[in-house]
Amino acid sequence: MFLLRLRHWLAFLLLFVFPFIIRYALTELFAFTGMSVPAPLAVVLDALPTLVPVYWLWRMGLYFYRRLPASIKISAIYFHLAALYFALYILLLIYTLGYVRDSIADGMLPLGMLALLLPIHLFATFCYLYMVYFVARSIASVEQQRIITLEAYILPLAQVLFLPIGIWFLQPRLNRLTSKLPIP
Repeated sequence: MFLLRLRHWLAFLLLFVFPFIIRYALTELFAFTGMSVPAPLAVVLDALPTLVPVYWLWRMGLYFYRRLPASIKISAIYFHLAALYFALYILLLIYTLGYVRDSIADGMLPLGMLALLLPIHLFATFCYLYMVYFVARSIASVEQQRIITLEAYILPLAQVLFLPIGIWFLQPRLNRLTSKLPIP
């Protein structure tokens, strides 16, 4: 996968800077032309800076999961479900925040919607942390070609958890690791 072979600065730009630039450029383009941004497009544009790194995490987890040693038998179904749930949650959150903003402007506060959002948000947080755990553990397992303990994957866990700062340290490690592995 080409995202894993990029230089650290280019990965940073593609994953964290360009999505913001695209989001703001398209929003300003609509404003310049005098057109209003359609609601579904506005939700996707607002979610773009979050969805791109989530997609990268998902692809990275999938790439390293497929390269785990045969002795490690784990299922990736929860990883896929966590990634899907988190991506859908981001879209729902952006839409809900826009709805709440409009409701507050109209003088109403939808407390029921906000109360419903709390457990959904907590589960989305769990899903994101599971994605980070899965990716970090897969990276360390592929590196060491064995079942590992927490001490072995704590560094990649911190690097993935603290993105975008962690990308500066994680991407060179991924470059070294993927140079030894075949490209799918």
